[in-house]
Amino acid sequence: IVLEKGDKFFLYHSIDGIDGRESYSVRDIDRRPAIFFFIALFVFVVVVFSGKQGVRSLIGLAGSFFVILYVLIPSLLRGYPPIFTSIVVATIILFLAIYFTHGFNRVSTVAFTGTVLAVILTGVLAYVGVTLAHFTGFATEEAFYLNLNTRGTLDFTGLLLGGLMIGVLGVLDDIAVTQAAVVRELYSSASHLSRKEVYKKALGVGKEHVGALVNTLALAYTGASLPLLLLFSSASSIGSSIMNQEMFSYVIYCMFVGSIRLF
Repeated sequence: IVLEKGDKFFLYHSIDGIDGRESYSVRDIDRRPAIFFFIALFVFVVVVFSGKQGVRSLIGLAGSFFVILYVLIPSLLRGYPPIFTSIVVATIILFLAIYFTHGFNRVSTVAFTGTVLAVILTGVLAYVGVTLAHFTGFATEEAFYLNLNTRGTLDFTGLLLGGLMIGVLGVLDDIAVTQAAVVRELYSSASHLSRKEVYKKALGVGKEHVGALVNTLALAYTGASLPLLLLFSSASSIGSSIMNQEMFSYVIYCMFVGSIRLF
């Protein structure tokens, strides 16, 4: 890490257990001021452009992270079943995200019900996919160290499933609320249409919406996995052989299972 005069950083201090020799090194540069600045900027932009609804969405977002940090993670570390725990936590997160942002009304209830059903069905689909592909959950360095810290007590295959279900809740929230709102607006503005006609028109909007979100989700996973793609391109091995490695295949799996869930 290259430092300049005035930079703040975290210092790593270690003592040799044999001869008592002390050593010091730069562990990491202090990035907290930049992080706090962009958090504050994000909150400011949301409040200015979205008003009261933006404030409600921030409350829902804060509640979601609270549930993840203080319910999901401790439960998983205690060895609770990852799939069941993730479904319960996903339900709580969806409740907070949908009702706090959009209010307690019929649209929110319809969106919440449909999204929870999608999470449960995706849990089943994800379990089948992980079982067929024989994913272990040890494709990343952090999984290796977590296994050492927990002395092998965690179910890493289950953690993969839980991460997949939590990962695209925001997209599901988006599409469910939007579709419910489309139906409401169509029905209220064109009362002469039958329920079947309203459903067909809303379905047309939904197809366009899902098509755009599939592209969004695929590009999001691709951007997050850009170093892996570079490694894939620079490797001398056969393409299908590299793709078969768990670190690559799991990203591909998440991309397509997550996209299937949108439908």
